[in-house]
Amino acid sequence: MKFNVNKCSVMHFGYANPKFKYKMGDQELQETEEEKDLGVYVNSSMKFGRQCAESVKKANRMIGIIKRNFTNFDRKVVLNLYKALVRPHLDYCVPVWKPYLRKDIQLLEGVQRRMTKIIHGMRNKTYEERLKELRLMTIEQRHLRQDMITFYNITQGRINMQVDNYVDILRESNTRGHNMKIRPSRVWLEVRKNSYFKRIWKAWNELPQEAVTAQTLNKFKNSIAECGIFKGRGDLLSR
Repeated sequence: MKFNVNKCSVMHFGYANPKFKYKMGDQELQETEEEKDLGVYVNSSMKFGRQCAESVKKANRMIGIIKRNFTNFDRKVVLNLYKALVRPHLDYCVPVWKPYLRKDIQLLEGVQRRMTKIIHGMRNKTYEERLKELRLMTIEQRHLRQDMITFYNITQGRINMQVDNYVDILRESNTRGHNMKIRPSRVWLEVRKNSYFKRIWKAWNELPQEAVTAQTLNKFKNSIAECGIFKGRGDLLSR
């Protein structure tokens, strides 16, 4: 299969990148600062602000459709619509682009704030009260949970990646907690610090032994359901 050179481009990462020129055949490839790949916007700064904005735009568009076409806004109806039509836009491929800037986190959280407020009897309650009554996590908590599920699947061989190529796992039985802890590595750049394999170590190391050694994904979800910041949220087992 021949590549269309006009559709190929080069993206440079890193402040000290010399930005070499690359050619395909005898034609020089154009440089780009941002590209969309498999539905995710990636730019040279790796901050994913555009991806957050686009996800929120799609989710809010779906909320508008729901408000225009439904008249029954009781709890069961709205939650089913939210989980099926709205929240997937905020969850799609999130281990890749999970935001770390507070403004992006709040932007995503605003979608759930808006959706939970349209439920009958919820408008005058605070966001925290609505979450507790509806048994929902914050979007930030949900994304952290997805990070844990993804790493569990990697360690179990369900995702085709060699975990030892990315993190140093302390497989020792005499450590406090479980015996699959990640050894934290020192990083200096904020972007690197918040990349997937660098950000998950603290939450993963706090999981109980029965979670990391669970034989099935459902058992893993059940194990983390009462763990730390996830405790008491009935939404944990929903997909």
